Amino acid sequence: MDPDADVPILLETSETNLPHQSFHESSTNVSVADSAAATMGSESFREFSDRGQISSNSSSDNDISDEDSFVESACNSNKPMSTQECFNESEMSSDDDWVEEPCSDEPMHNILCLFCTEVLPSAHAVLEHCQTVHLFSLAILQKRHGMDQYSFIRLINFIRSCHASSREVMDMDMPIWEQDKFMMPVIEDDALLMYDFDGDDGLKSTVSQALSTTASSADSDNVKLQTEGQMFSNFRVANAEGGHVTLSQAHFDDLHATLQKMQLVVDESNATLKQYQKDMESMRKAMKHMVMGDKQSKEEEELVAIQRFEEEEDEEDGYFSGYAHFSIHHDMLADKPRTDSYRDAIIKNSHMMKNKIVLDLGCGTGILSMFAVQAGASKVIGVDQSQIIFNAMAIIRENKMENKIKLVRGKIEEVTLNEPMVDVLVSEWMGYFLLFEGMLDSVIHARNKYLAPDGLMLPNSCSISIMAVGDFERYSEMVRFWDDVYGLKMTSMRPEVLREASIETVPVEKILSDPSLVLQLDLKTCTSQETEFFRVFQLKVTREDKLTALAGSFDVTFHLDHKVMLSTSPYSPPTHWKQTVFYLPEPITVHAGQVLECSIKVQRHSKEVRWLDVAIMINGDKFKYSLS
Repeated sequence: MDPDADVPILLETSETNLPHQSFHESSTNVSVADSAAATMGSESFREFSDRGQISSNSSSDNDISDEDSFVESACNSNKPMSTQECFNESEMSSDDDWVEEPCSDEPMHNILCLFCTEVLPSAHAVLEHCQTVHLFSLAILQKRHGMDQYSFIRLINFIRSCHASSREVMDMDMPIWEQDKFMMPVIEDDALLMYDFDGDDGLKSTVSQALSTTASSADSDNVKLQTEGQMFSNFRVANAEGGHVTLSQAHFDDLHATLQKMQLVVDESNATLKQYQKDMESMRKAMKHMVMGDKQSKEEEELVAIQRFEEEEDEEDGYFSGYAHFSIHHDMLADKPRTDSYRDAIIKNSHMMKNKIVLDLGCGTGILSMFAVQAGASKVIGVDQSQIIFNAMAIIRENKMENKIKLVRGKIEEVTLNEPMVDVLVSEWMGYFLLFEGMLDSVIHARNKYLAPDGLMLPNSCSISIMAVGDFERYSEMVRFWDDVYGLKMTSMRPEVLREASIETVPVEKILSDPSLVLQLDLKTCTSQETEFFRVFQLKVTREDKLTALAGSFDVTFHLDHKVMLSTSPYSPPTHWKQTVFYLPEPITVHAGQVLECSIKVQRHSKEVRWLDVAIMINGDKFKYSLS
């Protein structure tokens, strides 16, 4: 496969769906071409192993495909070595077999550059060329890894055998070339190996000079970005206009990692800037209060309103950034009932997916998008605001589905899909107690804007149920714990603990009543207003015990030809949602057959729409809770 051949567009973006301009041209020094090099870091050895560059068996050049090669700049265009010149571990020997020949005072001729086809007359000329043209600094590597003569020899053979680029070597956190097999020369009579690494006084004097240029972290970042621009400005991008980026196959595997790193730098910078702005605003208000007293001008009221809006924006960004953490996606993917339900609903109804256009809202790692492709979908559009979408790009490419799945980063309310209508809308949008996080609003928006009138919703119905719980042991751990903490009273903590709903797994044997349905939604027709509700219900007690809490669970159903239901009930296999438990201030004694007259009111939090306020009444006593 030609590494420079164009591949299909995998990530679609626009000015509205990328919050930072660092992913576009214009106001930063980072271009699309600058982003095309990946950082190796502490995972570098695994990357080399995964790409087949370091293996326990010898291989010929014909066994190494273009897709497995490293990202190379225009100057790193070494011709493949012959079969005799290829790295062969079986021929490698230990240090005991290596015989160092004495250096000659004669000049060294015809030494091949480490990173390009340039041939130079001496080792000094080669190293100077590598530093000037390829930004390869032995001084920095020596200081960073404590290299000696043998380390230098292994490094040279590592670079020549694995075709590593200067950027990759300079970014390594650990010297993965420190292996005995790299003592064997790759090029016969390689004069560069005769270079007196330990005795080079010029190298030692260069160390302090090189390190001084990177002492400031801020200056280092700027230098690094400029350096990357110089090194990778010649990368070939077939199309980088109109928000569409088409990359060659060889470049793609490294791009998403660099984008992630750049995004983290931007996010950290923005967070620091916002904190500085808040500090300045606080000082301004304090100074104004000292001068003017308690009088608040109309201008200050407007500033307070603006500040409140900015804080809400920060909270919204925090919600999406939470889904960039890999642990969250591990928990969701490892949730077998959850993932199996979606897979069964899609795969076992593949005749309903065949040749359809599917929208995967909140696509995360892209697993539901890939299920849809396996079921025969003609095109899948995955939308996600979180940075996890960059990992999804690599996952989709890894599974060779980039021709069917297109990814769009941004909020569904703001992005453009370039498809007037979709046939299927699939989304795993549920939060704790079903409605926490408020993602159903986005699903309803996508349904109203993009779903065809006869289109499918997956899932297409959901419900919430409430049941009574009698678990005095757990109640004591959560509530009565504060009565005596190492001999000290902390009862003032109890109201705070009780106000916050607890997410935990309720043992089946602790349930005191049958579940009572308090909410049922048809996802094909419901509105956002229906997520706020009031319901009166009854709970019939099944045995005598002490009522310590009420617990809520939810079900979602795929009403298709092959029906599938996902339940978070205590009677069903456990999920990462568990159950939502509302503890009572004091236990209530109940008897078998007793009917509890109850009601529940669920509302959005007044300041944060993704949070929930819940009010529960039991036989006339009212209790308030929050999910935040």
